[in-house]
Amino acid sequence: MTSSQPLELKSLTPELLSQLKERYDKFLLEIISANWKCKFCQTTDELSIFRNAAETLHEDEQRFLRSFRELVPLTVYDDYRPFVARFFDTPCQESEVVDLFAPGLPAFIAASSATSGKAPKYFAKYKAPKFAPSTAQTQSLYTYHIMYREVLNVFRGDRDIARKLIVTTARSGLLRMHMGWEPEGDEGRMSLKIPGETAPHAMKFVSHHPSFLLLHALFGLADRSMDTIRVLFCTTLLDLFMYIERDWFSLVDAIERGTIPELEHIEHVRDHLQRHLNADPVRAAELRAIGPPSNTTGWAKYVWPKLKVAFSSASGPFAIAVPKVKDILGPDVVLHTPGMGGSECFAGAAYQFGDLNRFKITLDDAFIEYLDVTSEEVSSNIRAAWEIEPGKHYELVITTCNGLWRYRLADVVELLGFAPDDGSPIVKFVHRRDAVIKFDGAFVTEDQLLQSIHSATKDTIGQAIEFTCFKDIRKLPVTVGFFVELAQEPAAGLFKHRHQARQRLLDALSSANENIGQAYRAGLFGMPTIRVVKPGTFMEFRKRKGDASAMGTSQTKAPLVMSEIAAQEWMTNRVELEI
Repeated sequence: MTSSQPLELKSLTPELLSQLKERYDKFLLEIISANWKCKFCQTTDELSIFRNAAETLHEDEQRFLRSFRELVPLTVYDDYRPFVARFFDTPCQESEVVDLFAPGLPAFIAASSATSGKAPKYFAKYKAPKFAPSTAQTQSLYTYHIMYREVLNVFRGDRDIARKLIVTTARSGLLRMHMGWEPEGDEGRMSLKIPGETAPHAMKFVSHHPSFLLLHALFGLADRSMDTIRVLFCTTLLDLFMYIERDWFSLVDAIERGTIPELEHIEHVRDHLQRHLNADPVRAAELRAIGPPSNTTGWAKYVWPKLKVAFSSASGPFAIAVPKVKDILGPDVVLHTPGMGGSECFAGAAYQFGDLNRFKITLDDAFIEYLDVTSEEVSSNIRAAWEIEPGKHYELVITTCNGLWRYRLADVVELLGFAPDDGSPIVKFVHRRDAVIKFDGAFVTEDQLLQSIHSATKDTIGQAIEFTCFKDIRKLPVTVGFFVELAQEPAAGLFKHRHQARQRLLDALSSANENIGQAYRAGLFGMPTIRVVKPGTFMEFRKRKGDASAMGTSQTKAPLVMSEIAAQEWMTNRVELEI
């Protein structure tokens, strides 16, 4: 892209429109031609009308595509649940699961992070998105797990095992596919250190959240040559810096002595880690002279002079951590969101380097369509990529190589425009469609909550680094309640303004959603509540979730809307102050 070209086009040229339609039709045809004869499509009631038509039309490509667009309805996870359950049958027979969603047997089963507090969703993964390895030589603090929840045996007959399927996060499973890391070889790889990573391979098998981040901090701090940080979520990156702050002196002492600290739940990897940590009193002295992150703005650049970029998702609910993280990174280190996706699929790549919330929709893992959020939620209101309009909000609807058909992703994006080079949609993430709190006369969405907390707290109670919301029914009228963790103790000058925080919050919510103001005036919605929790509360919450999942914490996040009562009670027990 040249400097004279706009970032996005507001409409497609005839040439780009033609190219886009041709590319999208070809990709959709590849997916449905491969998957329509699989068990799910051939037996589910949701696709009965389509498959009856497809029996006679599949050799006519254009009519086949037209029948997809006209006859395939919107689907949700409950449509797939009974089919996915077959993988968990005991015993699981190959005849029941082969060609279930896509041809053959899957490589692994991806488990969602269950952010809402509900049971995880499971997705069969048959193929990985195209992987284009970077040719740049980097030295990265790279936090990821490759643990798995369980291994499912797929039997051929009574004794023969046709396939072993691990149940793990999508990220871990895809990394294993790319690297060829079968579970049987895990123990033999424990003592390795992957070139370009600061931490030994054994770190990928530490599930305890504090120990996982502290060990990454230890090996990262010990390596002065580190130039890249790769942490999945910006809130987890902030956790990493907070643990460094908390345990600064013990981490530096460990580097000086060359000894792994006494941390919880690392007995199975301690020896593998120890062989990669050598005593380095010179580096320890250098770190002591710099001090912990709170000592100086732009601390990270002093610790790692070569540090250039931190890759971490910083859109949507993770944006709350951006100001504090940027303060620690400093102006010379770029914070970059690499892409947009989830357990279901990879949807888009960052449009330009340094973008935090601007993505170019890709055609690789999924064929993506768009449901206007202002329209009735039916398939006839789905729009193709060339039919959508800049400025409008759409829910993403995906049809994937892994066997999902017009699946509602619940991610809402705003169309910013179209890429000048190939016409691909350029979008920004807005909110999760299912992340709402409903009240009589109004409902509050994720993006409205995010906007409001930012504007209401900074100059009243201090900078909020993380928060979660719930429907506060402690007294009438019901309202939205906030659990908030602050970047630091509120300055003395702010305390005289803290009584204004709840009114500011109400004003901000009313500005974002006029129905809130009307509901408040009608007595249907109360003054929002704010409860400040102890420092480290959200770190501890992620630790608990990671420990419970048995798959580690690198992909664990706190929900922006907390509907689980037990989780609300856990947060309540950590409240220090109610405004």
